[in-house]
Amino acid sequence: MSIFRSPSGHGGQSFVEYALLLILMSIVLLSILLILGDDLRTFINDVLQRWFPATTQALGPMPRV
Repeated sequence: MSIFRSPSGHGGQSFVEYALLLILMSIVLLSILLILGDDLRTFINDVLQRWFPATTQALGPMPRV
C-alpha cells in the first residue's frame, strides 16, 4: 500500500468538493461583476486611457466608407 494513494472511495468525494468550490467561486465572482460591472469598466477604461492615450490627431481623420 502506497502512502500517496487515497483510500478507496475518497477520490470521488474530493472531486465533488473541488467542483463545489469552483461553482461557489464562480457565483461569487459573477455577483461581484454584476454589482460593480459599470464602475469596474469605467475604472479600467480610465487606467487604459492614462497608459495609452489616444493619438487620433497624429493619425489624421478616419476615411469614410
